[in-house]
Amino acid sequence: MTRRRKRTIWISVLAAVVLLVGLYLATMMPRISAQRQTEAIAKKAGNLTRTTDFMIYHRQQTYYAVAGYNQKDQLTYVIVNGKTGKIKVLAARRGLTQAAVRAQVQTQQAPQKIYGINLGIDAGEPVWEVATKKRNGRLSYRLVDFYTGKTVDLIDNL
Repeated sequence: MTRRRKRTIWISVLAAVVLLVGLYLATMMPRISAQRQTEAIAKKAGNLTRTTDFMIYHRQQTYYAVAGYNQKDQLTYVIVNGKTGKIKVLAARRGLTQAAVRAQVQTQQAPQKIYGINLGIDAGEPVWEVATKKRNGRLSYRLVDFYTGKTVDLIDNL
């Protein structure tokens, strides 16, 4: 292979990598922007000193949620309505944490895989949205009440 051919290949590979990185960043910018805005709101509204997780919930409306710790080092969730900006602050000790929901789902359903657990609002109440792949390979989508841990809605065997 000639030197010129090698150079052309390297330039092509480099251009492809730059293009892919640019495409990735362009697709992730709305999420990154939403995360930054929601974290700023959560730190102010929930008196959070540090954040640990960011979640997006899509159903009838889009909600952004942030988990973090307040000045008393208590786990707190802040949910922001993506359309209206309405804020709901939840003390984790008054409901189920994301880890508790994960453990509950693992114990009760024993799924093959948990795709995600996100916090949002359904019918005015905080819920955990849990997406799983069952052992039979089918998908399951359930809403779990934040306070009681009971299933509010279930779409099964997709």
